[in-house]
Amino acid sequence: MAETDTAPESFDRLRHAIQSRYDNLSPHLQKIAGRALEDPNGFALETIAVLADRISVQPSTLVRFAKEFGYSGFSNMQKVFKLRLIEGAPVSRETIYEHREKLESLAGDDPKAILNAFTEASELCLDRLRETVPAESLRTAIEMLHNADTVYVIGQRRAFPIAAYIAYGLTRLEYRCNLLDAVGGMVPQQVATLRPTDLLVAISFAEYAPAVVEVVRDAHIRGIPTLTITDTDTSPLARHGSVYFTVDDAEIHRFRPIAGAITLVQSLIVALGYYRDNLE
Repeated sequence: MAETDTAPESFDRLRHAIQSRYDNLSPHLQKIAGRALEDPNGFALETIAVLADRISVQPSTLVRFAKEFGYSGFSNMQKVFKLRLIEGAPVSRETIYEHREKLESLAGDDPKAILNAFTEASELCLDRLRETVPAESLRTAIEMLHNADTVYVIGQRRAFPIAAYIAYGLTRLEYRCNLLDAVGGMVPQQVATLRPTDLLVAISFAEYAPAVVEVVRDAHIRGIPTLTITDTDTSPLARHGSVYFTVDDAEIHRFRPIAGAITLVQSLIVALGYYRDNLE
């Protein structure tokens, strides 16, 4: 880090700095970066020794990470995370852990209790979505969807129903849309037909579907506009998305709630309809 560089004074600025420089960090620093964005509350509250043990790095590596972004040391960087808590942070991971423990204790004996646990977890996701999604990103995404000649949508594994809903909504609004569903193994050939006047919408969460990651990278290299939905600022979809959204999916079970992502895409579709109507 050059001595003339200024350390980010807010968590949002630090988050953007980490995201933009993630690919150039060493593997150990990438591990810290991912944890910092996934668990900012831990970085605010834990000692450097505890964090180093949890991330499986040396305390000196945490100090090096802080200096990489212009801070004099770890405690100086930690003030940014503490300020985030004071100003009002989204749902903490500790709350998510409580729901996970509750769900695990049910052991499948009470379906109604499982429903309640998943409902509560989904509510947490929706609260975080409302507090963290930038209004400007929503407006930009709507304009990208409206102005594209054709929208290509891809999502696999648990992201597939989200991708399918986007394709459904765009089709209902009579926008040209192709769902890349991998039938026949023709996704690479379909992606090859994308033009700079088209738009790729991609959704993927950890563990990221390799085919989706490759499609997004290909579009990025070719200068195709991309709108991505993912889970962290350091995911490959975030790093290569023209505009991207991150959705907290409440890791309380191997079948994670998708309420946040579904609400996001439904909001985009509804807002797109109003946007088009206002132009006519």
